[in-house]
Amino acid sequence: MQYQLIELNDSSCQATAWFIEGAVLAANLTIQPTDPDTWLTELLGDVSAELRAAVTEQIHKQHNRILRNEYSLLELVGNERDHLADFAEGFMSLWPRVEEQWQSATVNDGTQRMMQALFTSFMLAIDEESTQQQMRAAGIEVPPALSDFIDQMDLMINEVALAADELMVGNKSQSLNPFKGVGRNDLCPCQSGKKFKQCCGQ
Repeated sequence: MQYQLIELNDSSCQATAWFIEGAVLAANLTIQPTDPDTWLTELLGDVSAELRAAVTEQIHKQHNRILRNEYSLLELVGNERDHLADFAEGFMSLWPRVEEQWQSATVNDGTQRMMQALFTSFMLAIDEESTQQQMRAAGIEVPPALSDFIDQMDLMINEVALAADELMVGNKSQSLNPFKGVGRNDLCPCQSGKKFKQCCGQ
């Protein structure tokens, strides 16, 4: 079955399906569970229960596609640069909330570079000329163009999503196993004064 954008039957919603798809991607790159109710109203104003349910379903559909390595932004967008710009605006509108989570995480250099490249790609998609001017002002003599990144966007999305999932699993396992990281011969965290292996670690 071919992946579909969200259907907007809510006439009060001013956003496009492309904008929402971009926000959904940002939501799928969180490293801590993020309920759509916490950001939907902020992004779209008052939305119907039907639209909330549709966005939640879209988050799951997109996430499943990404996990199976079947999500392709390039196939969705085709040659429509306006759609890509709208998608990028949706992504960037939610990104500050997602970025807060990433800043508290320890990630490797490769993941950081992928995130930066993805972020730069979306900035270029929104306004290439202005983004390049900002880069020149920051000292980059020959700033990249969107065409330098576009063929790699699907790879960037998949790599960052994989890293987000790994961090999410780590966050969940830490909350499920409060003794993660406690060695057998360490003092027990319950403060009994005994070794972990002779106390809570039995």
